Amino acid sequence: MKKVRLGIIGCGSMSRYHGKVYTTQVDEAEIVALCDTNQGNLDRYQREIFEPIKQKPPAFASYEDMLDKVKLDAVFIVTPHAHHFQQVMDSLDAGCQVFVEKPMVMTSDHARKIIMHAAKKKRIVSVAFPGTFTPEFQYIHGLQERGVLGEMVTADGFVAQAWKQGTKGTWRQEPELAGGGMTFDTGAHVFNALLYLANSRPVEVFAWTNNRGAPVDITCSASIRYENGAVGTALINGDAMSGWDEGVRVSFTKGEVQTGIHGGRLQYWGADRKLIKYPPVPAVPTLQQWFIDCVLGKAEDPAPAIWGLRQALFYEALYESARTGRAAKVRPE
Repeated sequence: MKKVRLGIIGCGSMSRYHGKVYTTQVDEAEIVALCDTNQGNLDRYQREIFEPIKQKPPAFASYEDMLDKVKLDAVFIVTPHAHHFQQVMDSLDAGCQVFVEKPMVMTSDHARKIIMHAAKKKRIVSVAFPGTFTPEFQYIHGLQERGVLGEMVTADGFVAQAWKQGTKGTWRQEPELAGGGMTFDTGAHVFNALLYLANSRPVEVFAWTNNRGAPVDITCSASIRYENGAVGTALINGDAMSGWDEGVRVSFTKGEVQTGIHGGRLQYWGADRKLIKYPPVPAVPTLQQWFIDCVLGKAEDPAPAIWGLRQALFYEALYESARTGRAAKVRPE
């Protein structure tokens, strides 16, 4: 395979960011088709991404039409959350490797079906969690795998964003399309960080949410208990006045780490309790390059569909707790 022929399903602002990276930084990939139900999104994608490089891939209003008419090796799905499941399943049926934006799906049942279908088709389904594909997350994960950090003691994460105002009038505040509010959307990065950087499975969660007059949840506070007895918290604020802020801190019996929900910075306290600020970490490919490397068989996927299932199971417990006012068990995989 000389170049991975990539189709884009969903051409909004986040998709255009990824498209810019694919067309300027990933030599082994070529975007050969675009799909969006909004003609304005398609026009802007062509104008911003492809006019500068004097290309114009075919554009489709229907992803089924694109899958049927264009020979593709892989697709990148950047659409409203409710659409992910069917688009992933249909793309697998078309023989494509799949990269899908977070959250992968809205239910654990759908996550299990995707995992089974991908295995049957012998195809990759990778979830585009930015943090997972960062040097910082991979460095911490490597410390865990080597037993350097010991057992987890606490795990805390937070994010604050003017999400309520920024998403007003968009699909992100439509429950049927979004599946949840700030907790389910930007909050997915916090919970992915906690699940990925912990070395113990979450087993119980007690959560409170508040819609603050919106159709979906805007704020959330969650207390989490893990299988090994560790505890932690998550605070999601989608009505922040101060703009963007976030972070993750995980304590272990032999060390402690602090990073961002998208990586990008790192502090590491070793067993001697001394702080190493910004320890040297090995470079890793961008998430866009890493997926292409996985398609080409040159790398292992750090964010396979099992992580989509783990997050779906966690969300089901979180929203059950918020609804009932009681702690809820996280079902096992």
